[in-house]
Amino acid sequence: MTDSTLSDAAVTAALSQNWQEAITVNKKILQESPKNIGALNRLGFALLKTGKILQGKQMFEKVLKLDSYNRIAGNNIKKIHAMKKNCMDVIRDCPISPLLFLEEPGKTKIVDCVNIASTQILSALSCGQEVFFKLKKHSIDIRDAKGTYIGALPDDLSFKLLMFIKAGNRYSAHIKRIAKSCVSIFIREIHRGKKFQNQSSFSGTTSYIPYAHDHETTEGRQKGDLDKPNEEEEH
Repeated sequence: MTDSTLSDAAVTAALSQNWQEAITVNKKILQESPKNIGALNRLGFALLKTGKILQGKQMFEKVLKLDSYNRIAGNNIKKIHAMKKNCMDVIRDCPISPLLFLEEPGKTKIVDCVNIASTQILSALSCGQEVFFKLKKHSIDIRDAKGTYIGALPDDLSFKLLMFIKAGNRYSAHIKRIAKSCVSIFIREIHRGKKFQNQSSFSGTTSYIPYAHDHETTEGRQKGDLDKPNEEEEH
């Protein structure tokens, strides 16, 4: 395998949340190229995800010795330092409650986001992770807890939910599925405003497929992922 092929395999492993495979592949890259910053960052992140905090920290420290201004490594080091020793396991993937994705006709919907962010941002997400709506005039962005752009709801669904939200409805959203060029979220109505007390938020099937991608946004590509490696950093 070439370095490029191994790098693709490492990214694919991260996207599928297969952290052991990600560790194995990135170690193979580092055997041939010990100063490969992209592989060091990816390995550090995968080690954190499997609870190997100190080993992960060592990878980020190696990156900073090679590139003292590397934001990915620097942010992860800060994150580790900010965590109390007795809380270090919070960085592990938490088990997903089977009730999280319990479907309720009229109240839940699985939606494929449009105009999704770059691969390195998606690879830092986890199934079951809570995400949030950022309301705009005519659209709704999907962002993580730090405000990082993930994608957007299709225009027609955005229009409908904006109307409901302005009338007092509230919703929760969680990552349902992640792939290299796709991210699906599970939306649940958690409160219904008086104006639409007798009207369901969603109709038809519990899965939603957008009918059109009317516009392209570059925001997801412009925002760098401070915690997850970018393939361009590889040396």
